[in-house]
Amino acid sequence: MSMNKTMGWLLAELQVPMPEGCDSEQTIHDLCLDSRAVQAGDVFMALSGFKVHGMDYAYQAERAGAIAVLTEPVKADRAAQVGRQKPLGIPVIEVPDLSAQLGPLACAFYDHPSAHLQVIAVTGTNGKTSTAWLLMHALEQLGQKTGYLGTLGAGDMDQLQALPNTTPSALAIQQQLAQMRQRGCQQVCVEVSSHALTQDRFSGTQVAAALFTNLSRDHLDYHKTMKAYAAAKRKLFTDFAPEVSIINADDEVGLGWLQQDLATANTRSYGLGQNGLDYQATDIHLEPAGLAFALQHGGQSVQFTTELLGEFNVQNVLAVIATLHHQGHDLAALVPVVAALQPVPGRMNRIDNPSNGSTLVVDYAHTPDALEQVLKALRAHTQGQLWCVFGCGGNRDKGKRAMMGAIAEQWADKVVLTDDNPRFESSAQIIADIEFGMKTKPHVISNRQQAIAHAIDQSEAGDIVLLAGKGHESTQEINGKLIPFNDMQVIKQLMQVAV
Repeated sequence: MSMNKTMGWLLAELQVPMPEGCDSEQTIHDLCLDSRAVQAGDVFMALSGFKVHGMDYAYQAERAGAIAVLTEPVKADRAAQVGRQKPLGIPVIEVPDLSAQLGPLACAFYDHPSAHLQVIAVTGTNGKTSTAWLLMHALEQLGQKTGYLGTLGAGDMDQLQALPNTTPSALAIQQQLAQMRQRGCQQVCVEVSSHALTQDRFSGTQVAAALFTNLSRDHLDYHKTMKAYAAAKRKLFTDFAPEVSIINADDEVGLGWLQQDLATANTRSYGLGQNGLDYQATDIHLEPAGLAFALQHGGQSVQFTTELLGEFNVQNVLAVIATLHHQGHDLAALVPVVAALQPVPGRMNRIDNPSNGSTLVVDYAHTPDALEQVLKALRAHTQGQLWCVFGCGGNRDKGKRAMMGAIAEQWADKVVLTDDNPRFESSAQIIADIEFGMKTKPHVISNRQQAIAHAIDQSEAGDIVLLAGKGHESTQEINGKLIPFNDMQVIKQLMQVAV
């Protein structure tokens, strides 16, 4: 992806002197963080990582065609450098704190793509993906070619390409934005995680609109405290000078921000729970066909309906409406747009079981708060019994397992514990940790496909079966292996057998 930049340009941008033996006129093909992805003419960026230091892979990068290596000293609490086995024949240039400069550098290298796009950045524990996806869907309906970058991958409504990491690197973010600009996108909806904000991966991006959905327990293995986690999210609104900040006032953290220094002229509030908000939903109805509510804004009331399930989707839709209204779209014109919105792959996706009249719902809920919200939401739609089939990921926040067991037991009539992504942990140990939070003995079927088959077979008319935890994921991670597995596909295959 050549942007016609030279080594001289690169070092001048970083304010680093040109070393001997380095050709300032040499054209750079691309910047690359992964030695396995290096192509001829690339500059390899050897960062100080948590698990490895990039310099340990500099020789592989040279063999793949790298023309130079930019590196940084080992940071505190990061992996030590193992050391190279062979001397390099290409320049190695040390840049102090290269990691922190990577965002602005990537912006400049790819010709500041966010300056030519309307970037809508969404942050929060839950609802990020749904809100970004729904916004993209709405903007496409309104005739705006719109890109998406987040948990589901990168691309648009027609084609999403999976990303190796949920939080792309600073290089990957700008690379993707540049590609979207080349494809003619006018707007891009981006999920911005707390990791991206803390690690400066989003730095340098121009933000047109910043949205906050909510904050609940997640990633405490990384942030350690909820206060630090909230501070990371807040950076999107304080450090990026968005043209508009759209904040959920139903969330305690969001309300606190609205009452403090984020209460500026370019801030909009939304929610269900109180009067005086810029966008408030009232008279909410949860029906088998979806949701209906009245939007209150500036003294006018507009009726909206949507096929989406769950009251929390009212908040997601409010965030979408607030963003589009700020962009100049009339509220009445948004009624048919909202009515046509489709759920995100892996978020409250329903499949009706024709053999027994039950409904299966696949959802990504994998935190205590998300699981409780989904079960509460489905309870309002359930005429028979509510089932919850779920597990917890291995080698991740163990503190949430018992909490999720207690939540499933409290809100569902029938609980089936199964495997999520066990990774390198024992399936039996993960399930035992979940059971620790439960008062009654759940049904345990560790094989996920067998657990789904059991629920399909045993559920009855009017029942809703929630299959939680993996959502859109296309694989199951067991002992370092990624085995093809998608909840929706498995349900469809099993139903063909069952029907």
